[in-house]
Amino acid sequence: MERKKKRYIPVLAILGIFLLITAAILGQYGWMIGLSVEIDPVVLEDGSFDAGIRRTGGQELSEEASCLYVWDSGDENSLVLHEEMPQILDDMRVDYHAVDVRGGSTVDLGGYSRVVVGFANYDDNRDLMVDIVDWAEAGGSVLLAQVPEMGSVFRWVSSKIGIVNTGPDYYETAGLRLTSDAMLSGDEKEYAVTYPYASSLIFQLDADCTLHIVTADEAELPLLWEREVGEGQAVAVNLGHYDKSYRGIYAFAYSLLGEYCVWPVINAAGFYLDGFPFPIPEGTSTYVTDVYGGNMDLYTFYVREWWEDLTALAEEYGIRYTATILENNDTDVEPPYEEQGTHNRYQYFLSLLMEMGGDVGLYGYNQQPLCLADNPLSPSYEGEEQDYEEGLGLRYWSSRENMAAALTEARRFQKSILGGTDMRVYTPPSNIWSEDGIQAVKETLPDIQAVAGGYVDAGYSHGEEFRVDEDGMIYTPRVTSGSYFSGEMKLIALSELNFHYVNTHSISPNDVLHPDAYADQGWPAMLERLKDYEKWLASAAPDMRQANGSETAAAVQRFYYLGVDSELSEEGLTLTLSNFQDEAWLLLRLDGWEPAAGEGGVQGGALTHLQGDLYLLEAEEAQVTIQKGASS
Repeated sequence: MERKKKRYIPVLAILGIFLLITAAILGQYGWMIGLSVEIDPVVLEDGSFDAGIRRTGGQELSEEASCLYVWDSGDENSLVLHEEMPQILDDMRVDYHAVDVRGGSTVDLGGYSRVVVGFANYDDNRDLMVDIVDWAEAGGSVLLAQVPEMGSVFRWVSSKIGIVNTGPDYYETAGLRLTSDAMLSGDEKEYAVTYPYASSLIFQLDADCTLHIVTADEAELPLLWEREVGEGQAVAVNLGHYDKSYRGIYAFAYSLLGEYCVWPVINAAGFYLDGFPFPIPEGTSTYVTDVYGGNMDLYTFYVREWWEDLTALAEEYGIRYTATILENNDTDVEPPYEEQGTHNRYQYFLSLLMEMGGDVGLYGYNQQPLCLADNPLSPSYEGEEQDYEEGLGLRYWSSRENMAAALTEARRFQKSILGGTDMRVYTPPSNIWSEDGIQAVKETLPDIQAVAGGYVDAGYSHGEEFRVDEDGMIYTPRVTSGSYFSGEMKLIALSELNFHYVNTHSISPNDVLHPDAYADQGWPAMLERLKDYEKWLASAAPDMRQANGSETAAAVQRFYYLGVDSELSEEGLTLTLSNFQDEAWLLLRLDGWEPAAGEGGVQGGALTHLQGDLYLLEAEEAQVTIQKGASS
């Protein structure tokens, strides 16, 4: 018997150790199942808001409006600007009348305090331009948003707005340089123009003009300035670029009109990790081994280098990542849809991410966008040369039922890892989405509250707006992406900072494996550019909230529905906010006066001075009063 005891003691010891390890694993797994992150603010029930308050396209002419926007449907350049200007005015909650002068409408300027001129041919609208100048000299504020065509009326108008020594040609504007502190830009003052062409008039300005933007070269040609015109004011833009990337330039120009300008903003900086976690490929990549040596396999790289570096970046700048899960690397669009992900790897990454206040969303069952074969996509712009299937290697789904089945499997897989967490954000693969796909998401995954695609058109990716659709789905498009920040991306980041006060960015773990994403430069170089970008953002908007995907959606929801009425008196500015729930954020620009200092200067909210004459207002009540202080 003694010999049998000795024989079985080691076996019992091993069994005990095994049970302890099993208990530890099960305990860890159970902790993961129940893991959740506190979200603040949260998305509210869509019925909380009165959707009728949100107005688009301006007021009916029978209704009162403080701003007149005139454009010309027969002017090609005016049509290009008109694709953006109504959205700018809508998002800034400007109550305006939009009048197409091509229709021969009689325009009465009485009752307006601001006018936006959105056409280039002043000679064709001679009488209106004379009336606008007379109206401005009597105390009105006018924004000349379009680069004018040369002509006799323009030469007369130019003398009123400070232009002297006009040249006969147009200038190719290749970059912008900010010359005042009126725009949020941080440490960087120069921004490249994508696809430059001869778009700007050549001239000099009188010394009494206030200059805000010039060309980023030795010529320093004026691109945006303001000047007193009699008792009124004129702001002019000499840029000649009107696409979505420049909205913030025109929003800034409009905000310079009058004694003040106030508009709702999002106030959120979101950072998305698209398709992460994902099934890490076996083996190595030369883009990795060239930097870290031949023994560095991909799993070790992602755990010890890529993820640790992103964790350090988050700790330095307070980033709250949103990871959108990719279950499968295959291209299957036909059933069966089977699990291929490894639980422990997903749990490892997601547990660390959620400890940092991160969020979990869905990228997809695999990397195939949710688009149907019987409703194929068209490119978002003419000139896209790559075919969706043959060029991009993507596949269409044969039915909505198959899309739903794949989404159901992805949810089942996510719940097996994080049972206590709902996926609230969907980031479409390659930022490509369709109405069919979004409908499948709505019907199959009702917990999804937001779709985060791309902001600008690119290939088969159609740009989105910060909005809420009729079903309550919130759209939180990413303004920038990747780790190579082109001139266009930097400019659009600047633009959105000064328009919506938002910054949404995305990267993919696959970027380090693909030369199109500049993988040949190596992860350390890619990381360094990400650090530079976050450093710029911190310098330009140190008061912007870091938010995960759910919090960004909540911020967009409140922004989208907020209505703003304002009234300026001798005592100060009173704001009345409709659809106010629990918080609201607004940008406020003041001209000629400052808020009163000390207690009681602001009632119903809190005001933060950003720079120059620009303030960030946090509304805490539906009515906010800002008392006038010293004149500036």
